[in-house]
Amino acid sequence: MKLALIGGGNMAEAILRGVLGRQLFAPQDLIVADISAERLAYIQAKYQAPTTISNIQALRGAENVLLAVKPQAIDSVLAELNTLNNRRQFVISIAAGVPLAKIAGQKKFRAARAMPNTPALIGQAASAFCCNELATPADREFVLRLLQSIGTAVEVDEKDLNAVTGLSGSGPAFVFRLMDYFIQAGAGLGLPENKARTLVYQTFLGSAALAAQSGRPLAELIAQVTSPQGTTQAGREILEKSAVARIINDTIIRAKERADELAQGKYNI
Repeated sequence: MKLALIGGGNMAEAILRGVLGRQLFAPQDLIVADISAERLAYIQAKYQAPTTISNIQALRGAENVLLAVKPQAIDSVLAELNTLNNRRQFVISIAAGVPLAKIAGQKKFRAARAMPNTPALIGQAASAFCCNELATPADREFVLRLLQSIGTAVEVDEKDLNAVTGLSGSGPAFVFRLMDYFIQAGAGLGLPENKARTLVYQTFLGSAALAAQSGRPLAELIAQVTSPQGTTQAGREILEKSAVARIINDTIIRAKERADELAQGKYNI
């Protein structure tokens, strides 16, 4: 097998769909392991990829391994990985906060950490990754292509990956909360909630697309919307005098700090 996915949850399925859609692998080149027989039956029926309830079976013979499990489950999976005598494997983990040194283990696997986010479910992930010193240029290219199958990806230093976790890994939840606040404000002004929702979703979608495609500084795009003495200026006077910048900053910092705690094995605080 060219790629074993340990864990068959939503993110693993997104990656499975991405690599098959980009034809990076044929279904027979993959194997998915999960503790849920029901989940495995679903994956096998939908993607025609081999499945197993045994991590050891999936790991044995795989050239590349994707660990798509929660940080709380990583120790047992790494223990299984280290029982096998296959140092040729390239191991990629998407478990938040788990450092490369732990992933590589005593056998010193070629290893990578990656942090995709949930827009991967529709092929629009923002992902970052880092590799250890044993990883080859081909390994780096492999991780990049794998992550690009579900969206956009960048390589960063490992010291920055927990910041990525706070910013873009957790970021969709924060953006969804902001969208909800916009919808509530629209409804509070008398708009039917379903229509407020449609307008807000497209406003966020269109604004992000415009920012990404224009290449212009955000300050210029803000100024473009803002007419002197107009409605946007009036609203900005409230927004920019508020504590919102500090609150957003503190939110992302706390998410990053939690990734640091997970790296120290503090799973239950």
